[in-house]
Amino acid sequence: MSQSNPATASRSFRVGVWRSFMEIHHAVLREIERELADRHRLSVSEFDALVNIPLDGARLKDLKERIVLTQSAVSRLCDRLAQRGLVTRTPIEEDGRGALIELTEEGRALLRAAVLTNAEVVERSFASRLSSDQLASLRGTLDALQTVDGVRECDTVV
Repeated sequence: MSQSNPATASRSFRVGVWRSFMEIHHAVLREIERELADRHRLSVSEFDALVNIPLDGARLKDLKERIVLTQSAVSRLCDRLAQRGLVTRTPIEEDGRGALIELTEEGRALLRAAVLTNAEVVERSFASRLSSDQLASLRGTLDALQTVDGVRECDTVV
């Protein structure tokens, strides 16, 4: 059994690691926000919604489970995306407040371009700064943390 390093076992060290993780996340997300807005007129929330709509569509209530917004915020977001012609919103007869959200062809085209932009920023601002071994180690570390309910792999392929 390996002995732990007292410096890394301290609470302040652990909180510092978490803080660094949050700062890096914030910096990369800020760059993603800027690029998505500049190139595609999309907010990160809009991108998140588009990327989480399956090809066969999703019920509004199911979409809410896939993105981190309240039910009413998801509904308003989908209304904005529909006004832009990126999704359709079809009422579901058996559910008075329910709706089926589907990507339009324009929405799919924009999503393909935005996914590439997202990948470029992640590569430039994050992944390219790490060696292959560091990325593999980080992947293993994050895998260990993915036992929390609701955390899932990104299923959008570039």
